[in-house]
Amino acid sequence: MTWRRIAPWVILVTLLLAVYIDVPRNWLPSTLPGQNLRTVLGLDLQGGIRVTLAVVPLPGQSVTSDDLETARNIIERRVGGIGVSEPQVRTEIAADGTRRIIVEVPGVSNEDQVRQLVGSTGQLQFIDPKGQTLTEQQDIKPLIANGTVSVLFNGGQIEPGSVAPSANGGQLGVTFNLKSEGSTTWCNFTTANVNKPGPIALDGKIITTPEIQGAICGGQTIITVGAGTAAETERTNLYNTLRFGALPVSLQEQGVEQQAATLGANFLGQALVAGGLGLLLVLFFMIAFYRLPGVLAALALVFYTLTTYAIFRLIGVTLTLAGVAAFILSIGMAVDANILIFERMKEEIRAGKTLTPAIEAGFNRAWSSILDSNVSSLLVAGWLYWQGTTVVRGFALVLIIGVLVSMFSAVTLTRTMLRYVVRTEWGRRIELYHVER
Repeated sequence: MTWRRIAPWVILVTLLLAVYIDVPRNWLPSTLPGQNLRTVLGLDLQGGIRVTLAVVPLPGQSVTSDDLETARNIIERRVGGIGVSEPQVRTEIAADGTRRIIVEVPGVSNEDQVRQLVGSTGQLQFIDPKGQTLTEQQDIKPLIANGTVSVLFNGGQIEPGSVAPSANGGQLGVTFNLKSEGSTTWCNFTTANVNKPGPIALDGKIITTPEIQGAICGGQTIITVGAGTAAETERTNLYNTLRFGALPVSLQEQGVEQQAATLGANFLGQALVAGGLGLLLVLFFMIAFYRLPGVLAALALVFYTLTTYAIFRLIGVTLTLAGVAAFILSIGMAVDANILIFERMKEEIRAGKTLTPAIEAGFNRAWSSILDSNVSSLLVAGWLYWQGTTVVRGFALVLIIGVLVSMFSAVTLTRTMLRYVVRTEWGRRIELYHVER
């Protein structure tokens, strides 16, 4: 089966799925799938929480600017790892000279999870209890200081990239591999302490005291956290903490406060009105200038808008001021390919070709220009996404999605509709272009 035959079905299925995803969830029965789909708004449109963390240097420690920037990057990745889009994490110096890290998270559903995640330094320690009975959440820093218990090795022995969530028999946990030195130490300890506890601590508090069932050699280890909803949250936090590493500085929470939207619902309404007016003006221009092909291009643009918005909701794109601007910008960019195609078709008709060959030739000759311009846009947007801050990355992501969907809607959808129109009797009777002979 050729692409020409299956393209209409692909377009129809895509359109139906886009409409289903775009419909507000409260209008649909709760039994239907996808009830968690929603439009994610950024801090400037929705607000969120603001956590202020003060850097507390340890005795004899000198905190450098590099340490602070590393901590900021780790916290940003941790928060992003629990599904929060475009968190704002920055460093600042208070009036008293205290260095601080400010974490602003939009649309948080679990405030305590964020507070625990950003406040944890993530220092993992494998403990030799030396016969002591240790319990979960017990503070062992004093015991380590007086030598009652000792640290076998810390989280620096975890192989980067080996951390992964796990589930075994309903018990949730996190698995990882140890480096050579840590693996040897852990193997020797577990071999000598079968049927005894092997406590593991995070930030100086015991998080689990599993019983050693046998020698653990080879480096692969699992930390179990239990079962249930609370365990899922705990596993997610532990996974992100271990995956992105320990913070190079110690932090102390100074305050948590709700942050109102900096722009709010009024701006969102104005942006939607601006986007709607821009869409209508583009549709009017295309229909007035290109007549029937303009109508088809307008339908393709509506398809583009519905599909792009559905992708935003499906993958959780955060619409900030920059994202909304990129979306509105992409509406105008979406018709560029159609204009190139229609102008090429005009040239073919002026050269004496009949309508059907002119359509195919117009698409074929315009394709190289369309591909070059869109690839250039994708390269620039890709660089912005790779190197930019969270706000710039949001703009770049919206632009990338818009360019990809516009290529599909212009080249595939418009072409399919034109092919259908010229095969009909009424389509052949309609004058498609005003072409001066």
